[in-house]
Amino acid sequence: MTLSRTQKLGIALFILSLAPAYWIADWRYESKLASLTEMFEKEQALHLSTDKLLGNCEKIAAAKANPYDATHQICDQGTNIHEHTQQAMALLTQEKASNETKWYRNFALTTLIFNLLAFFLYRASVFLKREVN
Repeated sequence: MTLSRTQKLGIALFILSLAPAYWIADWRYESKLASLTEMFEKEQALHLSTDKLLGNCEKIAAAKANPYDATHQICDQGTNIHEHTQQAMALLTQEKASNETKWYRNFALTTLIFNLLAFFLYRASVFLKREVN
């Protein structure tokens, strides 16, 4: 079985479109991963800070048991922030895991777009050649 010139050109174009698709998908993956890592580090720093706050709150609560003073209010807010940062860190970890599947999706879509663009350009050139003749 021999391939026609058009089929050989199509296969070559498909193979050539894989490199830019890989670079674009990798670039998007790396930028998203860097963003997620930065956000995770910020949440982790806040989480550690609220850990220290809650440790101090336990010491203060052991010393004086007044549940309606300002310290108790700050400790309640610290507990809420601590839970919130824990949830945010879990969501960011899930997002990091799903980022890899997004890489495959971006690679496939970019490859498809490049090949469709090349196909439409080829069809346009064939159409224009027919119009000229």
